[in-house]
Amino acid sequence: MIAPFLWMVVTSLQAPESLVQFPPQLIPSSPHFSNYGEAFRNMPIGTFFFNSVKISILGTIGEVMAASLAAFAFARMEFRGKRIIFGLLLAAMMIPFQVTMIPVYVIIHSLGWLDNHASLIVPHFFGGAFASGAFGVFLLRQFFESVPKELEDASRIDGASRFRFFATILLPLSKPALAVLSLFVFMGIWNDLLTPVLFLSSEEKMPLTYGLAILSTVQHNFRYDLLMAGTLIAIVPIILCYIFAQRYVTQAFLRTGVKG
Repeated sequence: MIAPFLWMVVTSLQAPESLVQFPPQLIPSSPHFSNYGEAFRNMPIGTFFFNSVKISILGTIGEVMAASLAAFAFARMEFRGKRIIFGLLLAAMMIPFQVTMIPVYVIIHSLGWLDNHASLIVPHFFGGAFASGAFGVFLLRQFFESVPKELEDASRIDGASRFRFFATILLPLSKPALAVLSLFVFMGIWNDLLTPVLFLSSEEKMPLTYGLAILSTVQHNFRYDLLMAGTLIAIVPIILCYIFAQRYVTQAFLRTGVKG
């Protein structure tokens, strides 16, 4: 698992002529840290990085909010057709984005959001993509159901409304599941290339994944050293997020698999 990442770091520090040597160099004789500066000069990484951070953070907030509210309804409320609706929601996990790409594009176009970050952010406040949105609802629903019903009854006796119980008791108890879901959603949005290319046309509005695609084009002579340098820059935020959220991962999956 670690070998590809080590190879990426080594390649990012290689000279262009060293990339085709055989046998390959496992440790660069003279590391070229200038590759990172050259990657910045070949494309506006700062702008792309800011766009990725903006889209990923706001999109993650929106999708987690939408998933938590829907999961609360399925876990703690009774209404007609709940099981059927939840079954249809889980079935939506099987529908890839490519199937709904054209109607979603028509909707975004009718709203006037083409070439605007709103096209990549606002849909997440309404559940986002079918697969990721349904998975978030499923994960949080399982976690919410593991919270004892007596806590809700006690809060209702104390005069708390249903929403107050959700906001002040249930969500704080669900930090592990929220952290894991946030990590998955953030990673999915951060790594997405298809959606930005579909909805955006201005280069200055593109995320970092678009910049990495530029580095791999003929225009830049397939400089794999620069591509690996840019890729390493791109994965740093995900690695940092995982480092801070890793202690919640095991807790979340343990509790979603055990009721009571």
